[in-house]
Amino acid sequence: MKTPFCIIGATRGTGLLIAQQLLERGSNVKVVVRDPGKASRLLGNRADVRQGDVIDARSIRDAIAGDYRAIFFTVAATGGMDGRALFGSKAKIREVTYQGLLNVVDAAHSSGFKGRITLPSVVGADRSSLIISILNTIKSGLQRNLIERELYLRASGLDYTIVRAPILTSAPAGQTNVRITRAVNRLTAGPKISRGDLARVMILASEQAVASRKTFDLRTHAMVAPTNGTQPSDRL
Repeated sequence: MKTPFCIIGATRGTGLLIAQQLLERGSNVKVVVRDPGKASRLLGNRADVRQGDVIDARSIRDAIAGDYRAIFFTVAATGGMDGRALFGSKAKIREVTYQGLLNVVDAAHSSGFKGRITLPSVVGADRSSLIISILNTIKSGLQRNLIERELYLRASGLDYTIVRAPILTSAPAGQTNVRITRAVNRLTAGPKISRGDLARVMILASEQAVASRKTFDLRTHAMVAPTNGTQPSDRL
């Protein structure tokens, strides 16, 4: 059996797309979610579905017990549909986005995890910008949580990759060229990336030795139509 991947939060957004992309290529996948029934409806019987909530340290420790090539942490304080309260209290948002990651890292430590934790973040998380200020108002304390959870993961002693993305869209994947750059950019309203492309990059980052213990930004450029009848390159 191939070493599986573990996805924390896989019933919506980037986490769901990571699970779907891994399953499509035949990988063994475990998903840890608050609503196993919803995950089973979305993923069928192809994934190993376990119940767990990142704000419940014991449930996460039990759910992720095992040996994985990579753990993806894709939980966020989001809209009302999943009960995470987009405009929730500062304490609740911190509990999910910051303490949740700490609970996963600590559980991985206690289980002897030797793989890589792959964490999505935001371009310019540690820099001031108008867009970051707006996000920080919508999700109170978000920037502090992003910065401090990145620092905690880097200091954990575990292997990791932090993928900082610009504004996300629900557009189909593969419509833009994605470029990896140093994590030195500010977040603007301009460059955007589809969640499908972010999922693809996170999977690649979880497997490439060059991405070990790295933090990087994603930048996008419009795809240029090929003139020789070939398809655009899938290279990053």
